Amino acid sequence: MPISGSKLPEDLFALAWPQVLTMRDRYPDKEAVVAPSIRLTYRQMAADVFRHQRGLESLGLKAGDRLAVMLGNGWPYLALYWASMASGLIFVPLNTKLARPEVADILDHAEPAAMIVEDHLAAQAPESVGGRVTTLSQWHHHIDGAGTDPVAPHPSNPEDVAMILYTSGTTGRPKGVMLTQKNIATQFYQSTSALVGISEKDRVVSLYPVFHSAQHVFLQAPLTVGATAVIDEFSPKRVHQLVQDERITVFFGVPAMYHILLQDPNFRAENFPDIRILTYGASIMPIETIQTIKRRFPLAAIKNLYGQTENSPAVSGLDDAFALSKPGSVGQPLPGMTIAIFDEEDCEVAPGVVGEVVTQGINLMKGYYQNPHATAEAVRNGWYHSGDLGYLDEDGFLYVIDRKKDMIIRGGQNIYPAEVENAIYKHPDVMECAVIGVSHPIYGEEVAAIVVRKSGSTVSGEDLRLHIKDQIAAYKVPVHYHFVDELPHNASGKILKRQLRELANQGAL
Repeated sequence: MPISGSKLPEDLFALAWPQVLTMRDRYPDKEAVVAPSIRLTYRQMAADVFRHQRGLESLGLKAGDRLAVMLGNGWPYLALYWASMASGLIFVPLNTKLARPEVADILDHAEPAAMIVEDHLAAQAPESVGGRVTTLSQWHHHIDGAGTDPVAPHPSNPEDVAMILYTSGTTGRPKGVMLTQKNIATQFYQSTSALVGISEKDRVVSLYPVFHSAQHVFLQAPLTVGATAVIDEFSPKRVHQLVQDERITVFFGVPAMYHILLQDPNFRAENFPDIRILTYGASIMPIETIQTIKRRFPLAAIKNLYGQTENSPAVSGLDDAFALSKPGSVGQPLPGMTIAIFDEEDCEVAPGVVGEVVTQGINLMKGYYQNPHATAEAVRNGWYHSGDLGYLDEDGFLYVIDRKKDMIIRGGQNIYPAEVENAIYKHPDVMECAVIGVSHPIYGEEVAAIVVRKSGSTVSGEDLRLHIKDQIAAYKVPVHYHFVDELPHNASGKILKRQLRELANQGAL
């Protein structure tokens, strides 16, 4: 049967910006934001958001208008995010790595009333916003004279769309996910009270690209409870010093980040005594990596987050109490969310049976912007179809096996790449790997492994084959092994298996 999270408080649905203003009144001189080249107290943060609100008003923007931004990990992103929320605008953050034609497609679809971009990204932003593309330096000059006196929040409705997040487009043209004020406010509550447990004592670092939906868990949510949000870019050379200097207590990383950080033996509790929570998400973490993190940080809580942009993004979480007893699980539903497993006919399956992970509840998007067909395809009979394959165990814990589109069918037998990858990761010379299906004239597909060796390693395909042959069934063992310097990732840190399959089919691997 479907598994549901606990009930949400009846008085939960205050708008997000007023929550931040409450923190300003409660902790006016406490550090709220630490970003490159700037440190702001709650009082200073609110005052600067008011300045940005006035700047947006001076552009003629009004509630319901869309504001597109292409901004890196810094205070301007947060200032414009909160100014948009407070003014009733719809915030549309774009991936800063997109090429000009990709940006043009999104702008043509979103039709923003204005766009603000980093100066060095201006060439990626076509003049398709009615000539209203403003660089960051121009914007700062524009708001220099804007007042910092309080501006009353726009009386938004919880069901109003507050943000449109364009998906990474790994399966085709990006779709605009519409998240409401209620979606976002709920995720803030879940992140601080149920999912991660962030309090006013915490200092939470965000090193992933801030335009990703994880911002609602680790970047914006801390500011609704009086914590300190620290923003920077992920750099293996700088992250150690940053975490130490800023006395970070809550750290989030995608598996690729952890794979890199764990190469350094100094990434352990003795050198980071303030860390109390280590979280991960965005893609499946190999069990071996989880065990290594637990050994390095035995007193820190390890928490797994699972979800999709369409779910604001988190759906479930695995608490530290089950990190080792439920290895591979992504936990149980968050308050207000329900999870089930369906077969190909959209019928529920029994516990332990693999099917598609489907979700419903308060976190679910309002729909895809101007795309009712895609919305109807993704949300059927009230259930969002995630495209992930998984199962629920007898205790109601969710296990995500793999992406449905990544499953390999070899001679009629289903092979889940994540299972093979877990076996490969147990080899000490493997830094990162991806398993894909490649065309085969008899079996339809054959198994191939693309591997990044650790520095100085000369491990071979035969070494890996011998290493895993007793861990998994013979038909799952890769036949092909390709060694590369790095794997392609999207902005969320997910490995782009579609791109690897294309390269393999072209004979480029």
